Amino acid sequence: MRALEMKRCIGLLLTVIIFFVTIQHVCAKPNDEPLKRLVLTLLAPKIQEQINQYYISKLTVSPTFAPFLDGTDVDVKYHSSHIDVQVKTTPYVGPHLDVGLDSMRFSIDNSGSVIVLEYKHIRDYDLPPNWQEIIKTRKTNGKLTEKSSK
Repeated sequence: MRALEMKRCIGLLLTVIIFFVTIQHVCAKPNDEPLKRLVLTLLAPKIQEQINQYYISKLTVSPTFAPFLDGTDVDVKYHSSHIDVQVKTTPYVGPHLDVGLDSMRFSIDNSGSVIVLEYKHIRDYDLPPNWQEIIKTRKTNGKLTEKSSK
């Protein structure tokens, strides 16, 4: 009787071992967030420069962006000769009053040179009445008109 119990225990033990050996290990994907944050940190001056260039003709103050808050997305594609970076951001003025949604693409070569490939303004957002004075141009009856200075 004892030998029978021993065989069952060994059989059960072998079954458990085979079960665990055949299970594939699940490895977590490395966290890209620190790398994306590094890329955003290094590109921040170029991103701000692009925002300044676009909004200089639209607003009397230059909007800023918050690279590490909601409102800025980054997509990084790594290649052997360069890195492609797509940034979508929501520039704001004052106490985080969104002025628009913008997308830009950069290429960073292996020497660290940054080339701006594209800047797209996707959408305007309306400012509240107490911030209307910073708008340089307004839409009147579907036409853009320069704001008159008083």
